[in-house]
Amino acid sequence: MQRFIIILFVFAACQAYPEQSNIKKATNAGKQTSEKTTKEAMPFEIATIQGANGWAYQIRKNGKLVIDQPTIPGRPGTAGFQTQQDAQRVAELVKSKLQAKVFPPTVSEDDLKNLNIH
Repeated sequence: MQRFIIILFVFAACQAYPEQSNIKKATNAGKQTSEKTTKEAMPFEIATIQGANGWAYQIRKNGKLVIDQPTIPGRPGTAGFQTQQDAQRVAELVKSKLQAKVFPPTVSEDDLKNLNIH
């Protein structure tokens, strides 16, 4: 009699578990799709930071750091930007290149001159 009860219990448990597992998989699949759509829709975020060598910028996408630029790109040395606005303008240029899927999003001396970065 005990064997019959144990077999019945195991049989019932095996029948119920796959249904729950399939429901869970379907729910997780929906979550992954919505999370992916949300991540793709999120824009790049720019933060300007004042450091020891001047102003710098960071660009994040989905909260993940993509670019940390403590110096003026395309120029030798360790000097940062003279003003927050300078850092912001260059960061906006780099952001536009990232959105256009230009990689690497290089900044030329001509770009800096066009933005009036000294």
